[in-house]
Amino acid sequence: MNKISIGRSGLISTEAVFGTWALGGEYWGPQDHSDSLKAIHAAIRSGVNHFDTAPVYGKGRAEMLIGQQLRKNRADFIIADKCFYREPEAFARSFETSLKRLNTGYIDIFYIHWPVSGADMRPVMELLEKYRKEERIRAVGVSNFSVPQMRHIMEAGTIDIAQFGYNLLWRKEEEELIPFCRENEITTAAYSILAQGILTGKFLQIPKREDFEWRRKLVLFDEDVFPEIRKEIHYLTEIAEKYDLSAAEASILWTKENELIDCSILGCRNRSQADENLKPFSRTLNSSLADELNNLSDRIRPLIPREDNIFRHKT
Repeated sequence: MNKISIGRSGLISTEAVFGTWALGGEYWGPQDHSDSLKAIHAAIRSGVNHFDTAPVYGKGRAEMLIGQQLRKNRADFIIADKCFYREPEAFARSFETSLKRLNTGYIDIFYIHWPVSGADMRPVMELLEKYRKEERIRAVGVSNFSVPQMRHIMEAGTIDIAQFGYNLLWRKEEEELIPFCRENEITTAAYSILAQGILTGKFLQIPKREDFEWRRKLVLFDEDVFPEIRKEIHYLTEIAEKYDLSAAEASILWTKENELIDCSILGCRNRSQADENLKPFSRTLNSSLADELNNLSDRIRPLIPREDNIFRHKT
């Protein structure tokens, strides 16, 4: 599996990042502990060295699981954690709690998870730089930040990696954020590369209100645009089958081979998902397949509503 540098931090990460949101349960429904363990170890066997978690993933359950499973060979892995923006004292308390759950003395990458518009976030950045000097973290990240918000906190420190939603159907960050990252040697990490499951071909209708209410808020599930997306997903499945791929594998391969994206964050709930989602990282993208996927993406792109992020989360 290819490796990439995380900003100027010296950290070397695999292109594939194991995302643990689903392992916490709650948002994605109940999660079997045994399935979680098998997924983590399938990723390790595949060569993944970068694991991404957060205290809000199951009220700390995902953090504890990662801490337990990576403890034995801690130095071999990159653990990324995060905290929503809050005042420095509260932010520091959250950091200390995460250290305990992870059963580690340091966290490799620590993100400010979501920004708050209008807030002076520089004191939190100063805190993270203090942790860096104390070797309690090794790199600083931001998640879901705009370019002005990144410029703001860069007055107080260095951003090594930026995390944002990106996939065949959602490419907003190509306009400003990704070019800014390239200009400033900031590593790009894409999440939701399967569009919360839409690109697997499993969601061919808008979820019912009682099923994953949060998922219904996705921009891609807008009643005005989802019928068009559904047509393209049928086409995606047909394209993928021609190249002996699933729709999910083709979508992951497209993102993995995209020169704008350095790391792809993959959520895997069990061994089967881990094996399927990591398989594209041992393949290359056929030029004909790339053309067909690019055409699909270009057709749908003008129809996607203009929003700050894929979740419509207001900061």
